[in-house]
Amino acid sequence: MSRNRLISPERHRDGIADRYSPDTMESLFHRAMVAIYDYVLLERRYDANRYLHLLVASGGVMTAKDFLSSPGFGPGFEGLWQQGPLEKTLECLVLQTQFSGFFTETEKETARNRL
Repeated sequence: MSRNRLISPERHRDGIADRYSPDTMESLFHRAMVAIYDYVLLERRYDANRYLHLLVASGGVMTAKDFLSSPGFGPGFEGLWQQGPLEKTLECLVLQTQFSGFFTETEKETARNRL
């Protein structure tokens, strides 16, 4: 096997192929978090490196929990808040009914307060 084997950018970027069954709620949440990154990068021209690094390393749920536990707003959120739409934020995603079981009441309250 070649040491210079190419890794699919899609597989590397979203990290989902190795970790999740494609039909679980956690997988759907992770994919939605990747879609937020895509939107921020492609539409808002903001390269959210920390967000992407955490997504690949820890998955969508843990990334959301990490950002929700951080004090204040990150620069990515502030930019989205100024330019809209807020539907394209992890805070909005956390509050969606189908994903609410992944998060504590405190985390959901943080998301509501930020929005």
